[in-house]
Amino acid sequence: MTGAPRALAVLVAALVATAALSACGPKNDTPAAYTPATLEPLPSATATLPGYAHVRKVVLTPLAERRVRLQTVTSVPGGRGETDVPITAIIYDPDGVPWVYVPDGGHAYTRHAITIARYDGDTVALGAGPTAGTPVVVVGAAELLGVEYGVGEE
Repeated sequence: MTGAPRALAVLVAALVATAALSACGPKNDTPAAYTPATLEPLPSATATLPGYAHVRKVVLTPLAERRVRLQTVTSVPGGRGETDVPITAIIYDPDGVPWVYVPDGGHAYTRHAITIARYDGDTVALGAGPTAGTPVVVVGAAELLGVEYGVGEE
């Protein structure tokens, strides 16, 4: 092959290789105008509790929830009528106030105020907060707090 036919063959081969290689890359399953989370107001009875004025329910899209890889565990009864949670469930707001996130139906999570009675290794005994048996977020709480406070937004 010489001349024009050879140049055409090289061009076709390059186009085929480019198409094949572009199909091998990771797929972008994120729409152009993707909003991974929304904030919803809390019921008025909860919103009027001390400390809850700025708390919002964080609702993630299924894709965002998969990407953050949120994990929960069930809180357990502790001694002295307290509730025990893993230390990784505790998140502090910018004012240093401790909270935990609990699932609130579907892909929604709500921050709950707590008081810490004591630390026992990797476990925290709550003097006040969610009751024993309530799931708490142990992986992804910082990301949820970031959504509430607008971290990462321009």
